[in-house]
Amino acid sequence: MPRTPATTAATSIAALGSLLGSLLGASLVTAGGAQAAPARAALEYVALGDSYSSAAGVQPVDPTAPVACQRSTRNYPHVIARRTGAQLTDVTCGGADTTDYREAQHPGVAPQLDALSAGTDLVTMTIGGNDSGVFGTAIAQCSLAGFRSGGVGSPCRDEHGSTYEDTVRTSTYPALVRALTDVRERAPRARVAALGYPWILPATGGCFASMPVAEGDVAYLRSLQHTLNDAVRRAAEATGATYVDMEQVSEGHDACQPAGTRWIEPVFGGTNPVVVHPNAYGEARMAARTIDVLGLATVPDQPAGRGAKVLKRYDALAAHQHLRAGVDHRLRTRVWAIVRYAGLGLDSDARTRLGTFRDQVTRERRADRLTRPQAEALKRFSRRAAELLDL
Repeated sequence: MPRTPATTAATSIAALGSLLGSLLGASLVTAGGAQAAPARAALEYVALGDSYSSAAGVQPVDPTAPVACQRSTRNYPHVIARRTGAQLTDVTCGGADTTDYREAQHPGVAPQLDALSAGTDLVTMTIGGNDSGVFGTAIAQCSLAGFRSGGVGSPCRDEHGSTYEDTVRTSTYPALVRALTDVRERAPRARVAALGYPWILPATGGCFASMPVAEGDVAYLRSLQHTLNDAVRRAAEATGATYVDMEQVSEGHDACQPAGTRWIEPVFGGTNPVVVHPNAYGEARMAARTIDVLGLATVPDQPAGRGAKVLKRYDALAAHQHLRAGVDHRLRTRVWAIVRYAGLGLDSDARTRLGTFRDQVTRERRADRLTRPQAEALKRFSRRAAELLDL
C-alpha cells in the first residue's frame, strides 16, 4: 500500500522523536640486545561521555552497564582497551551532558567524575553535543523542516539563523571548560583526550531519502557541527587536554554513504535503532584515530605459537563457563598481558601478570561475579598457562 504524505510524515516524526530522545545523548614495551626495557604496567583507563562514547544502539549491549546508558561492548573505549591492553573503567552513558560529570544522570548511576582517581592514566570522552539540547534539537528540527519543504530551500536556517551556534559558543564552550577542568582535578596525572564528533552530513547535497534535511540546510548543519567541534577543541586546549579531530578522517563516511563506508547511521534505511549515531565500524575508526593521535602502543593483533594456544584455551574456557561479558573482558585483558610479556621474553613480568590474573579471579569470586566452579576452572587454566609458557 503506498504511503500518503500524512502517513509518511507520521512515521518520520516518530523516528525523529526517537532521535530527540537519544541523539548524542540517547603504550610501548620493547626488548632488544642483552637488556630488555622495563615493562610498563597496563594503563588505568577511564572512559567518560555521551552516546557517541557509549555506542548507543550497537550490539552487543554491555550487560554490566545500566540499561539507560545504552552502552555497547563494541564502543570505542572497549576497542581502545582491547588494542592497548589497558584496564578499562567505562562509565559512558547515552544522553549525558557536562552536568552529568558532577551529578547523577539516572537513579543508581553515579556522576561520571566518580570513576576518576589520582591513579588514572588515560581519560577519553565525547561530550558537549547534548548541552542545552542544541545539537540533537537542531538535527530533529531541521529534519522536520525538510519534510515540510519537501527538501527544497533552507527552511531551518531561515527560521533559526545563528541561534544554535550562538548557544554553543556562549553556553556549551564554558561548560566544556568546566568539565575538563574537573577531570584534570580528579585525575591530575592522566592524559585526557576530548574527541570531536565525526561528520553526520556531507559537505553539500545531502541524501533526503535517508537524512531528511533540505538541501540548503545541509551546509547549515555542517557549520553547526563544526562550531561544536571547535568548542571542544578550544576547551581541550584551554585545559591541557588533547583534542582528537574527527572531521578530516570522517570525511566521506557520513550518514549519506552506503553501508560499509559510513560511520554514522541515517534516520531511514540504517542498521542502528538509535539513529544518527556511529555504527560499530565508526566506533572502531574513532578508536583507531584516538590511538594514533595519542601515540598509544598496541598489543599484537594475533599472538603466535604458545601464546596463541593460551588465548585459544582461555576463549574456549570463557565460552564453556558462560562468563559475564565484563568479567571476561577484565580477565582476557590480563591473559593478553601474560602472553605479550612471555612473547617478548620478559618472563618475570609475565609471571607478575599471571599473579594479577589469579588475584582478579579471587576478586571476581568474592564479588559474586564468578561461581565457585568458574573460579576453580580459571585457576586450573592459569596453572596450565604457566606450563605452556614455561613460566
